[in-house]
Amino acid sequence: MANYIEEYCARIRRGGARGLAEKPVVIGQDNIYAMQYVPYEHWNSSARLVIVSTTPGHTHVRLAATVTEELLQTQAPGPRIQRENKRRVELGGRMVRPNLIRMLDHFRVPALISQPDATSLWDEEGFDSIQPLALLPHATTRRGLTFDGPLDELLDTPMLRDVFQQEFLGRLPQYPRDALYIGLGRTAWSGLEHAVRAGLLCQQQLLGMMPVPTRAGSMVRYFLREVGEADLSPNDPVRHRIAWLDAAHREMEAGVERLRAESISSAQPRRLTA
Repeated sequence: MANYIEEYCARIRRGGARGLAEKPVVIGQDNIYAMQYVPYEHWNSSARLVIVSTTPGHTHVRLAATVTEELLQTQAPGPRIQRENKRRVELGGRMVRPNLIRMLDHFRVPALISQPDATSLWDEEGFDSIQPLALLPHATTRRGLTFDGPLDELLDTPMLRDVFQQEFLGRLPQYPRDALYIGLGRTAWSGLEHAVRAGLLCQQQLLGMMPVPTRAGSMVRYFLREVGEADLSPNDPVRHRIAWLDAAHREMEAGVERLRAESISSAQPRRLTA
Protein backbone atom coordinates (compact mmCIF):
# COMPACT_ATOMS: atom_id res chain seq x y z
CA MET A 1 0.00 0.00 0.00
CA ALA A 2 2.18 2.82 -1.34
CA ASN A 3 -0.02 5.85 -0.66
CA TYR A 4 -1.21 5.67 2.92
CA ILE A 5 -2.95 9.06 3.00
CA GLU A 6 -5.17 8.15 0.03
CA GLU A 7 -6.22 4.85 1.59
CA TYR A 8 -6.72 6.53 4.96
CA CYS A 9 -9.04 9.15 3.48
CA ALA A 10 -10.85 6.56 1.36
CA ARG A 11 -11.71 4.50 4.42
CA ILE A 12 -13.02 7.57 6.24
CA ARG A 13 -15.14 8.51 3.23
CA ARG A 14 -16.64 5.01 3.21
CA GLY A 15 -17.20 4.48 6.92
CA GLY A 16 -16.39 7.70 8.75
CA ALA A 17 -14.03 7.99 11.70
CA ARG A 18 -15.81 5.12 13.42
CA GLY A 19 -15.32 2.88 10.41
CA LEU A 20 -11.60 3.67 10.36
CA ALA A 21 -11.35 2.71 14.04
CA GLU A 22 -12.76 -0.70 13.15
CA LYS A 23 -10.44 -1.11 10.17
CA PRO A 24 -7.32 1.07 10.54
CA VAL A 25 -4.59 1.39 7.93
CA VAL A 26 -2.01 -1.01 9.37
CA ILE A 27 1.62 -0.32 8.50
CA GLY A 28 3.03 -3.41 10.16
CA GLN A 29 2.43 -5.78 13.04
CA ASP A 30 3.74 -8.88 14.75
CA ASN A 31 2.88 -10.72 17.96
CA ILE A 32 4.00 -7.79 20.13
CA TYR A 33 4.02 -4.54 18.15
CA ALA A 34 1.56 -2.90 15.79
CA MET A 35 1.82 0.29 13.76
CA GLN A 36 -1.10 2.11 12.16
CA TYR A 37 -1.10 5.13 9.91
CA VAL A 38 -2.09 8.64 10.93
CA PRO A 39 -1.33 11.63 8.67
CA TYR A 40 2.13 12.92 9.56
CA GLU A 41 3.86 13.90 6.31
CA HIS A 42 3.56 17.70 6.44
CA TRP A 43 6.81 19.49 7.20
CA ASN A 44 7.66 23.13 7.71
CA SER A 45 10.89 23.75 5.81
CA SER A 46 11.55 26.97 7.74
CA ALA A 47 10.84 25.53 11.20
CA ARG A 48 13.02 27.09 13.89
CA LEU A 49 11.83 24.81 16.70
CA VAL A 50 11.33 21.05 16.38
CA ILE A 51 9.38 19.37 19.19
CA VAL A 52 10.04 15.63 19.31
CA SER A 53 7.81 12.97 20.86
CA THR A 54 7.99 9.17 20.75
CA THR A 55 4.78 8.15 18.94
CA PRO A 56 1.12 9.21 18.66
CA GLY A 57 -1.14 7.72 21.32
CA HIS A 58 -4.67 6.32 21.16
CA THR A 59 -6.18 9.76 21.77
CA HIS A 60 -4.32 11.18 18.79
CA VAL A 61 -5.42 8.30 16.57
CA ARG A 62 -9.06 9.09 17.34
CA LEU A 63 -8.54 12.84 17.01
CA ALA A 64 -6.81 12.42 13.64
CA ALA A 65 -9.76 10.47 12.26
CA THR A 66 -12.23 13.06 13.54
CA VAL A 67 -10.27 16.01 12.14
CA THR A 68 -9.74 14.27 8.80
CA GLU A 69 -13.44 13.41 8.50
CA GLU A 70 -14.32 17.04 9.20
CA LEU A 71 -11.88 18.28 6.54
CA LEU A 72 -13.06 15.77 3.95
CA GLN A 73 -16.59 17.08 4.37
CA THR A 74 -15.31 20.51 3.28
CA GLN A 75 -13.53 19.01 0.24
CA ALA A 76 -10.12 19.92 1.69
CA PRO A 77 -7.21 18.72 -0.49
CA GLY A 78 -4.67 16.19 0.76
CA PRO A 79 -1.90 18.70 1.61
CA ARG A 80 -4.27 20.69 3.81
CA ILE A 81 -5.42 17.52 5.57
CA GLN A 82 -1.81 16.65 6.29
CA ARG A 83 -0.99 20.15 7.55
CA GLU A 84 -4.05 20.35 9.80
CA ASN A 85 -3.22 16.96 11.28
CA LYS A 86 0.22 18.29 12.18
CA ARG A 87 -1.21 21.52 13.58
CA ARG A 88 -4.33 20.30 15.37
CA VAL A 89 -3.64 16.64 16.13
CA GLU A 90 0.05 15.91 16.71
CA LEU A 91 0.94 17.10 20.23
CA GLY A 92 -2.69 18.17 20.41
CA GLY A 93 -5.86 17.37 22.29
CA ARG A 94 -6.97 18.31 25.78
CA MET A 95 -4.65 15.75 27.37
CA VAL A 96 -1.41 17.10 25.88
CA ARG A 97 -1.48 20.58 24.33
CA PRO A 98 -2.33 22.63 27.48
CA ASN A 99 0.59 21.24 29.49
CA LEU A 100 2.94 21.54 26.53
CA ILE A 101 2.02 25.21 26.20
CA ARG A 102 2.57 25.76 29.93
CA MET A 103 6.03 24.19 29.81
CA LEU A 104 7.14 26.14 26.74
CA ASP A 105 5.96 29.40 28.31
CA HIS A 106 7.60 28.51 31.64
CA PHE A 107 11.02 28.51 29.97
CA ARG A 108 10.10 31.37 27.60
CA VAL A 109 10.99 29.20 24.63
CA PRO A 110 8.74 31.05 22.12
CA ALA A 111 10.80 34.23 22.55
CA LEU A 112 13.83 32.36 21.19
CA ILE A 113 12.09 32.09 17.81
CA SER A 114 10.49 35.54 17.89
CA GLN A 115 7.02 34.36 18.91
CA PRO A 116 4.99 36.07 21.67
CA ASP A 117 3.84 32.95 23.51
CA ALA A 118 3.37 29.21 23.11
CA THR A 119 -0.29 29.42 22.13
CA SER A 120 0.69 31.41 19.04
CA LEU A 121 2.90 28.54 17.85
CA TRP A 122 -0.21 26.67 16.75
CA ASP A 123 -1.92 29.64 15.09
CA GLU A 124 -2.13 29.66 11.30
CA GLU A 125 0.88 31.97 10.96
CA GLY A 126 2.94 30.90 13.96
CA PHE A 127 2.76 27.22 13.07
CA ASP A 128 5.22 27.65 10.21
CA SER A 129 7.94 28.33 12.80
CA ILE A 130 7.68 24.93 14.51
CA GLN A 131 7.69 21.26 13.54
CA PRO A 132 6.11 18.50 15.62
CA LEU A 133 8.04 15.30 14.94
CA ALA A 134 7.89 11.75 16.31
CA LEU A 135 10.52 9.03 16.46
CA LEU A 136 7.75 6.67 15.30
CA PRO A 137 5.18 8.78 13.39
CA HIS A 138 2.97 5.75 12.80
CA ALA A 139 0.93 5.18 15.97
CA THR A 140 2.86 2.33 17.58
CA THR A 141 1.62 -0.01 20.28
CA ARG A 142 3.20 -2.78 22.31
CA ARG A 143 0.68 -5.42 23.32
CA GLY A 144 -2.11 -2.94 22.70
CA LEU A 145 -0.64 -0.08 24.76
CA THR A 146 1.04 2.99 23.31
CA PHE A 147 4.75 2.27 22.91
CA ASP A 148 6.76 3.97 25.65
CA GLY A 149 9.83 1.78 25.77
CA PRO A 150 13.45 2.97 25.74
CA LEU A 151 15.36 3.73 22.55
CA ASP A 152 17.31 0.47 22.89
CA GLU A 153 14.08 -1.51 22.58
CA LEU A 154 13.14 0.50 19.50
CA LEU A 155 16.53 -0.11 17.88
CA ASP A 156 16.42 -3.82 18.72
CA THR A 157 13.06 -4.25 16.94
CA PRO A 158 13.58 -4.30 13.14
CA MET A 159 10.09 -3.03 12.27
CA LEU A 160 10.41 -0.07 14.63
CA ARG A 161 14.04 0.61 13.78
CA ASP A 162 13.30 0.82 10.04
CA VAL A 163 10.59 3.43 10.59
CA PHE A 164 12.79 5.39 13.01
CA GLN A 165 15.65 5.49 10.53
CA GLN A 166 13.51 6.40 7.53
CA GLU A 167 10.84 8.68 8.97
CA PHE A 168 12.79 10.38 11.78
CA LEU A 169 16.51 10.29 11.08
CA GLY A 170 15.93 10.48 7.34
CA ARG A 171 13.86 13.65 7.65
CA LEU A 172 16.21 15.66 9.86
CA PRO A 173 18.21 17.08 6.90
CA GLN A 174 14.99 18.79 5.73
CA TYR A 175 15.13 21.28 8.59
CA PRO A 176 17.39 24.33 8.96
CA ARG A 177 20.82 23.66 10.40
CA ASP A 178 20.17 26.17 13.17
CA ALA A 179 16.78 24.75 14.20
CA LEU A 180 16.39 24.02 17.92
CA TYR A 181 15.18 20.66 19.24
CA ILE A 182 13.25 19.74 22.38
CA GLY A 183 12.60 16.14 23.41
CA LEU A 184 9.40 15.19 25.21
CA GLY A 185 10.32 12.33 27.50
CA ARG A 186 13.50 10.31 27.89
CA THR A 187 12.99 8.12 24.82
CA ALA A 188 12.54 11.13 22.53
CA TRP A 189 15.61 12.74 24.09
CA SER A 190 17.62 9.57 23.53
CA GLY A 191 16.51 9.66 19.90
CA LEU A 192 17.88 13.19 19.56
CA GLU A 193 21.18 12.22 21.18
CA HIS A 194 21.36 9.30 18.74
CA ALA A 195 20.94 11.79 15.87
CA VAL A 196 23.84 13.85 17.24
CA ARG A 197 26.09 10.79 17.39
CA ALA A 198 25.08 9.98 13.80
CA GLY A 199 26.19 13.45 12.70
CA LEU A 200 22.69 14.54 11.71
CA LEU A 201 22.41 17.23 14.39
CA CYS A 202 24.85 19.37 16.36
CA GLN A 203 24.82 19.17 20.14
CA GLN A 204 24.20 22.92 20.31
CA GLN A 205 20.85 22.40 18.54
CA LEU A 206 19.49 20.34 21.45
CA LEU A 207 17.74 22.80 23.73
CA GLY A 208 16.69 20.28 26.36
CA MET A 209 14.18 17.72 27.53
CA MET A 210 10.75 18.12 29.08
CA PRO A 211 8.43 15.38 30.39
CA VAL A 212 5.65 13.99 28.24
CA PRO A 213 2.93 16.64 28.71
CA THR A 214 0.06 14.45 29.85
CA ARG A 215 -2.54 15.92 32.21
CA ALA A 216 -2.60 12.78 34.35
CA GLY A 217 -0.51 12.74 37.52
CA SER A 218 1.71 15.40 39.02
CA MET A 219 4.85 15.08 36.88
CA VAL A 220 4.34 18.28 34.85
CA ARG A 221 3.29 20.24 37.95
CA TYR A 222 6.46 19.12 39.72
CA PHE A 223 8.59 19.91 36.67
CA LEU A 224 7.12 23.43 36.54
CA ARG A 225 7.84 23.91 40.26
CA GLU A 226 4.13 24.26 41.04
CA VAL A 227 4.49 21.54 43.67
CA GLY A 228 7.56 20.41 45.55
CA GLU A 229 8.77 17.02 46.71
CA ALA A 230 7.12 17.57 50.09
CA ASP A 231 3.75 18.02 48.37
CA LEU A 232 3.86 14.60 46.69
CA SER A 233 2.04 11.72 48.33
CA PRO A 234 4.24 8.85 49.59
CA ASN A 235 3.08 6.60 46.73
CA ASP A 236 3.33 9.18 43.95
CA PRO A 237 5.42 7.62 41.14
CA VAL A 238 6.93 11.04 40.45
CA ARG A 239 9.09 10.50 43.54
CA HIS A 240 11.08 7.95 41.52
CA ARG A 241 11.59 10.49 38.70
CA ILE A 242 12.69 13.49 40.73
CA ALA A 243 16.39 13.15 39.84
CA TRP A 244 15.92 13.26 36.08
CA LEU A 245 13.13 15.84 36.25
CA ASP A 246 15.37 18.17 38.26
CA ALA A 247 18.27 17.58 35.86
CA ALA A 248 16.02 18.20 32.86
CA HIS A 249 14.76 21.46 34.37
CA ARG A 250 18.30 22.69 34.98
CA GLU A 251 19.36 21.76 31.44
CA MET A 252 16.36 23.51 29.88
CA GLU A 253 17.07 26.65 31.90
CA ALA A 254 20.73 26.55 30.92
CA GLY A 255 19.94 25.93 27.25
CA VAL A 256 17.48 28.81 27.04
CA GLU A 257 19.83 31.16 28.89
CA ARG A 258 22.73 30.21 26.59
CA LEU A 259 20.72 31.02 23.48
CA ARG A 260 19.37 34.23 24.97
CA ALA A 261 22.90 35.36 25.80
CA GLU A 262 24.11 34.48 22.30
CA SER A 263 21.23 36.45 20.81
CA ILE A 264 22.03 39.52 22.91
CA SER A 265 25.72 39.28 22.05
CA SER A 266 25.10 39.02 18.30
CA ALA A 267 22.71 41.99 18.42
CA GLN A 268 25.29 44.31 19.98
CA PRO A 269 27.29 46.44 17.50
CA ARG A 270 30.98 45.69 17.28
CA ARG A 271 33.32 48.42 18.41
CA LEU A 272 35.89 49.53 15.89
CA THR A 273 39.42 49.87 17.18
CA ALA A 274 42.04 52.14 15.72
